[in-house]
Formats: sequence, structure tokens, C-alpha cells
Amino acid sequence: MRIIYKLHINKLFYKYLTLVTLYNIALGVWSGTIYLYMKNIGYSYSQINLFLMIFWLCTFIAELPSGMLSDYFGNINVFILSCLIRSIGLFCLIFTAGHIWILLLCAMLTGVGDSLFSGTLDSWFVNKAKKVNSDFIVNNSFSIANTVSTTFALLAGFLGAQYLANINLSYPIIIGSVILSLPIFIALNEKEPIHLEQFKFSGVSFSLSGNLSKNIVKSNKPFFYLSWAFLPITFIVAGPFNQWQLMFQANGHKIETGWILIGVNICGVLGSGLSSFLNSRSHKIIILIFLSFLMAITTVISVSTSYKTLAILFFLMHVLITSTDEVFRYTILHNNISGNNRTTLISFNNTLNAGANLVVLFLNGWLSDTYSIRFAWKSLAIVGFTITFIGYLILMYKFRKKETT
Repeated sequence: MRIIYKLHINKLFYKYLTLVTLYNIALGVWSGTIYLYMKNIGYSYSQINLFLMIFWLCTFIAELPSGMLSDYFGNINVFILSCLIRSIGLFCLIFTAGHIWILLLCAMLTGVGDSLFSGTLDSWFVNKAKKVNSDFIVNNSFSIANTVSTTFALLAGFLGAQYLANINLSYPIIIGSVILSLPIFIALNEKEPIHLEQFKFSGVSFSLSGNLSKNIVKSNKPFFYLSWAFLPITFIVAGPFNQWQLMFQANGHKIETGWILIGVNICGVLGSGLSSFLNSRSHKIIILIFLSFLMAITTVISVSTSYKTLAILFFLMHVLITSTDEVFRYTILHNNISGNNRTTLISFNNTLNAGANLVVLFLNGWLSDTYSIRFAWKSLAIVGFTITFIGYLILMYKFRKKETT
């Protein structure tokens, strides 16, 4: 019987891996050039930041409702809708030159599409795996999927930035939009039943009584503590994550961000693998403190040196540690969820992250325009680590130094 369970779960995992990989390829192909594209068609740093802020604002508003939609209408059904909406949003970007209202519309569509995606495939895989075997533990499933999908995203990103973008900066975006529609055809075979009997509709509002009730909060206290404690990390990672293309690509030169993107993806793969090693270790909060310190210090050194090669190397070290920390934190969150509302709880966490990104992007944009990108990265990294360190100390006190994972 155990062999049969394992075969079912392996088959489920391969399908999950395929969907995640296709999705990441679709995002990866334009990930090294999208902000260069917007700057190339005439948008300023402030307008690019406005695009990002609208994206995160829509993510902030739509994140929690999207989680509830997944719980009611099925994770795969909502995943299909996510691919469709985000594909349309990306394709419309090629018509935004001189039309900022179309740019903002694209930000809205991609933001909603991103919200609908967040947590759907992961929750679908975990929920189905637990139906096959109630004792199933996530462990390294996410890190393996992240490693494989990041590897393919690496290849797609390099081709998009190094070759397609040098032909036309819009090509990576168009191809990404097309690839994003491919998972839909695979996911259609996994369409889930809609639980309308649980769905409460009044105008355009949903009832939260069946979701974030007092019982759910009580049974998931560690999850909520962790979600709040993880927020300040946004101060450290938002600048490097969103602005590295603008930081390292000189204006008027041949686009070479593809090489940096290879480094980013390799570091992402290595970081995901390293997180698997850390998952088996105790004293997880101490590990989290150490990782956040390394993220901050590598950022500060990267923007403090006048040598471009050295700056890129420390930036890549930042990416490596950030990838490790991200997968490590995500696994901890999933392992601290009780009950059947996994997608809603993950969406709650993503809602908090979207709100934090909105605030940090505003600060980052203002600091970048007023002073410089270098100053923005450095100051926010220092502030972010200080708050994160305090938050983790509070977390240790709340858990009374007892490991929760």
C-alpha cells in the first residue's frame, strides 16, 4: 500500500513540477529586461515605480479574496484564471508607449493575475498529496520544484535578455505572454469541483466567517506570528529585486543583463538547494536571523564599492542568500498551518507582503529619485535588518525558545 501511495504522490508531484516550471519559464523570459523595456519606450524611474506600486496595490487588494476563491472554486480553476489574466496583461504591455493609462492597466492585470496564482499550485499539490497519504510532509518538495523551475527559467531568461531583447526589447514580453497560456491546457485535466455550498455572496463581498474565524486564528497562532515577523525583510530585498537591471545596465550599451540573469538564477538554484539542508536543522529562528544579516550586509557592500564586477558579485551573493531564506521561510510557514484553509492562510501572508512591498516601493522610489539607487538600497537594507532582528527576538520570546517546526 505504501508503494501505491508513493507512486500516486510521485505522479502528482511531476504534474505539479511541470506546471510550476512552465509558469516560471513564462516569467523568466522577460525578467531581465522588462524595466529596460519600459525605460526604452520613454518612461521615467518615477513612472516605472508607479507601475510597480499599482502592481503591488492590486496584489494587496486581491490577494486575500483570491485565496478564498481558491478554497471555494478550486486551486487549479483559479490557477487557470491567473494564467489567462496575466498573459493578457503582459501582451498589452507592447502597446503602452506614450499611453501611461495602458501601462497602469497592465499593472492591474498582472497584479491580479499574480494574486490569483500565489499559493494555488502549492496548496493544490499539498492538499491532494495529503488525500493520498494523510501523513505526507512537505519537506523538500518545494525546494526541488524551485530548483528545477529556476534552472529552466535561467535558460529562458538568458535567451530573452541576451538575444531576443537585442533584436527587439518587446520580444521577451510577447513570448512570455504566449508561454504563460500553455499551463492552461495541462491544468484543464485537473479541474476541480466548485464548492458553492460554502460560498457566501453579498454584492461583491465575501463572508469571512468560514475562513479567518477565531478558531482558525487560534489553531494557527505560530503561522500568524511568523507572517508578521517576516514582513520587514521586504525592506532588504525590494530594491535589489526590482532595480538590478537599472543598476547594472549602462544606457546606450548592448544589453548584457542576460549574463547577470544567469548568475541570479544559478544563485537561486543553489539557494533553494541550501534551504533543503537548513530544513533539517534545529534553531530555525537563529538561522533566520543569520540569513537576514547576510542579506543586508551583501546589499550594503554591493552598492558601496566603485568596482562594477565586485558590486555584481556581492549582489549575486545577496540573491543566493535571499533564495535560501525565501524557500526556508515558505517551508516553515506551510509546516505551521493546521486545518483545511491552507490557501486562504497563505494568501493572508501574501497580502501582508504585498502591503509591505507597496510601502517599501514608495520609499525606494522616493529615495532613488531624491538621492540615488545606491543610497536607497543601502539605507533600506540597514533599516530592514534592524526591524527584522527585533521581530525575530520577539518571535523567540513568543515561542519561549521552543522550536515550532
